[in-house]
Amino acid sequence: MATKDCANRRALIERLAADYRSLDATTTATERELAALEAEHAGPESIAAVQERLAAERERLGEITVEGRAAVDGFHAVCAGEQLPPPPWPSR
Repeated sequence: MATKDCANRRALIERLAADYRSLDATTTATERELAALEAEHAGPESIAAVQERLAAERERLGEITVEGRAAVDGFHAVCAGEQLPPPPWPSR
């Protein structure tokens, strides 16, 4: 049973890592979009919309980071001795 639990925990961590990487790339693109809008002195509505989207993306990155760290901690507690690749989210 522990082997299956470890496999499930690993799969969860892998999904969270993939979600984080994808959203991180999206956030980087949104940051570039915002910089371009600001450089071209776009309308305040356009800038505000991108700022709002960027804030939501950053908030979700933070949530994934918390979820991922908790999943890694749980993995190490249950699956002692098994290794994981380094997670993409910032370390503590």
